Amino acid sequence: MINLHAERVQPVGGRMVPMTERAEGWPRMIRGSVVVQRRRCGKASCRCTDGESLHEATVLSYSQDGRNRTVMLSPEQIAPVRVAVGRYRAAQAKLEVQGNAGLSALLASKAELRQGR
Repeated sequence: MINLHAERVQPVGGRMVPMTERAEGWPRMIRGSVVVQRRRCGKASCRCTDGESLHEATVLSYSQDGRNRTVMLSPEQIAPVRVAVGRYRAAQAKLEVQGNAGLSALLASKAELRQGR
């Protein structure tokens, strides 16, 4: 499990990396999605065996090396992790816009060169 309170965080890649930007002790950005998992526990006498009353857990879902992974979140981690995931998505959207602008500029300059021939 990722220790979100540590001075250094062990990220998904498995190596220790210092967190330079933090918001109130939490990582500023986290890649992934906060979702609620519903599943059976496997005990024959549990309420979840009927398939209706499943156990729920809020998790951070992310992909690593082509595989889906999850990290269970405690109730006090859910809100700050959701905020950090939102920041990541906002930064990703901003980068996408900048990348598309750069691509458009390159394609426009290539078109100008072709027309000038």
